[in-house]
Amino acid sequence: MAAPTRSVEIEVDGVLFDMDGTLIDSTPAVNATWEETAKRFNLDLEHVMATCHGWRTIENLRRFVPSLTEDELPAEVIKFESRIGDIAAEAVKSGKPGAIVSLPGAKELLAQINAGRDEDPTRRSGWAIVTSATKAYAHKAFPSSGVAPAFPETFITGDLCTAGKPDPQPYLLGARGSRQASSPSPSSEKDEGNAKGYLVVEDAPPGVLSGKRAGASYVLGLKTTHAGSKQWANGADFVCEDLRSVSARWEGRAGAARLFIRIESEERPVEEGA
Repeated sequence: MAAPTRSVEIEVDGVLFDMDGTLIDSTPAVNATWEETAKRFNLDLEHVMATCHGWRTIENLRRFVPSLTEDELPAEVIKFESRIGDIAAEAVKSGKPGAIVSLPGAKELLAQINAGRDEDPTRRSGWAIVTSATKAYAHKAFPSSGVAPAFPETFITGDLCTAGKPDPQPYLLGARGSRQASSPSPSSEKDEGNAKGYLVVEDAPPGVLSGKRAGASYVLGLKTTHAGSKQWANGADFVCEDLRSVSARWEGRAGAARLFIRIESEERPVEEGA
């Protein structure tokens, strides 16, 4: 039986999106790369696949392959993420499954946000990406997916951070970058130290935690890679299947533009004994 849902509309300064598992899907290529890595280092693949998503590659390799030194890790990260791209490219050439693609609803939602900006260039950009992936991988994977015609003005990658999700730093950087790239917004300068005013959209529990710890006004957890129960348990304010349940609209012009996001969210489960 489908979970009961509720429709909510929220006003936000902007939306901070995770990338893999939220906007785009590189799962086949990522899984194949982990399979190769598990064979190479004799890892428990089942454990790796159950716990790797949402963390930076450097943190995953540090956890799963403790024999690697800190000097060796950067090269291994590049090798790992480059391999994802190679496998995806091979899939495209061969016509087999495994290419990097946009996830359901992602292209439409970004088009709605971008359309508001196209109608009135004085409006703030409305969205940014905050990913655990490195710049080298993310800046190839994002355009390969076809999810949007151009990069957002703010694109935070894992190698720009000294601490990855679930630490708040990635989303703090995303909010700061978005504010600097935007015209004045309702939260403006007084909230420079947090992500207040922003909606964080995530598919992985570490990302949900990161958004909450950064002080985001709202965090939406998608069920594209994890069960809704895990998203609720980590503090999500809303949970839905994917971005087909989300839409955007703008109101106002010039410096007074307002961005509204509508979410068809599952109802929060009632805790036993509550």
